[in-house]
Amino acid sequence: FWLKFSLLSLPAPFQVVMRVLSACGVVCLGKTISFTWKDCGDSSTHGHVTGVTTKPDPPVLGTTTAITGTGTLDEGVSSGTYNVDVSVPVIGKVVSHSDSICGDSSFDIKVLGVNVGKVSIHGLSCPAAAGTLNLEIDALLNDKLPAGIGQATIAMTATDQSNGKLVCMNVEAKIENGDIVV
Repeated sequence: FWLKFSLLSLPAPFQVVMRVLSACGVVCLGKTISFTWKDCGDSSTHGHVTGVTTKPDPPVLGTTTAITGTGTLDEGVSSGTYNVDVSVPVIGKVVSHSDSICGDSSFDIKVLGVNVGKVSIHGLSCPAAAGTLNLEIDALLNDKLPAGIGQATIAMTATDQSNGKLVCMNVEAKIENGDIVV
């Protein structure tokens, strides 16, 4: 038994709702990213990550995700360098990017030469005082990445102006099918 009707036979407000719902059939069942993180710093590391939040939560492929890392810093920082390594199963390391921890920077994520995302890091305003540390990152991953087999290990480290250990964090991320309404 099928109900057949013309969209134009509906009152105008219902036409709008039906168009939105039919569009949602394509975009509302988005893939999401589940992740776990761990501070990998030791007693000689000057900064430690205490929390990570995302908006949206969970992150949705094809949508820019605002990631906020919070933590503590036991020294003032006038300069330094961060490094991000991203590895995926079977292929290995697909990103190895270093830049200044001060100010903004960005890099593309490529797998086998194909651009699958972009990361923008909003670094510290140097000089940064000891105390609470907040780091803002915007990440966008292509919504064509496969759920289930799409996963990555991300290693993030930073050094200070004296080449001392500033921050260390490891992230395990996996792409999952989602029921998110965007």
